[in-house]
Amino acid sequence: MQDNHILSVFALTGLIALTGCSDNTPVEETTEVTTSEAVASTKTATTESATITEPVAEAEVVDENPPRFAQVTDYLALKPNTNWNWKELADTPDIKEWYSRTPAQNEHLPEDPSYSIRGGLDDYGGMAVYGTKEQPEIITIGSGQAVMEDETGSAVYKLEDLFRTSELTRIESNCDKGENELFSQQFYKWEKPGYQTLFIYSIIDQANAGTSSDVGIAKSLDTFFESNYKQALINLRTSDADYNDVTCTFDL
Repeated sequence: MQDNHILSVFALTGLIALTGCSDNTPVEETTEVTTSEAVASTKTATTESATITEPVAEAEVVDENPPRFAQVTDYLALKPNTNWNWKELADTPDIKEWYSRTPAQNEHLPEDPSYSIRGGLDDYGGMAVYGTKEQPEIITIGSGQAVMEDETGSAVYKLEDLFRTSELTRIESNCDKGENELFSQQFYKWEKPGYQTLFIYSIIDQANAGTSSDVGIAKSLDTFFESNYKQALINLRTSDADYNDVTCTFDL
């Protein structure tokens, strides 16, 4: 895991690509009173009828401001006592284009033992899944934008584009990097009601060429640091605030 600025695979991809009849019967004097009462009675009946028959809509709980990619991350959440599997993840909704849906090793990086599938979410980023041949273990969502296109990196995914902030709890680590630095790295617990607790790393890298983001999701923080995923998670840093190599620990 390197300490130099480097855009993710999806960051590089982002840098390269880019609603009638009338009644004539004589009326007697008393008819006027009768008619008046009838009209009043009719109005009352109509009003009562309208009141009774009009359906009353039940109050619904609506997420008025869901994350931009909520359909993706909601799908990735795991029910209790379940694991991810390649087939289901290859059916993740809102993937704009799949580059590979069958898990395979990286033929361009033979030293990487992990298997993966990947697809694009838009012109600036996408999702990759890493794991063993039998089972996926880590999901990453990355994005990037060139400084010549937008020096603020406005199209780069933020954490709130992916998750509801109410479901995230910050986890302190000796491998944290400052939020106000060019490179930032933090860790979170993702607690979605009715689902398993999952763990997240979030990276923002503001390099000379542009800005990139990288978010990882796993069932355990330790999974991110397994040797099998060292090549796949090249943006993840195992160093302290002084950039000394350390074993990452977490305040759970």
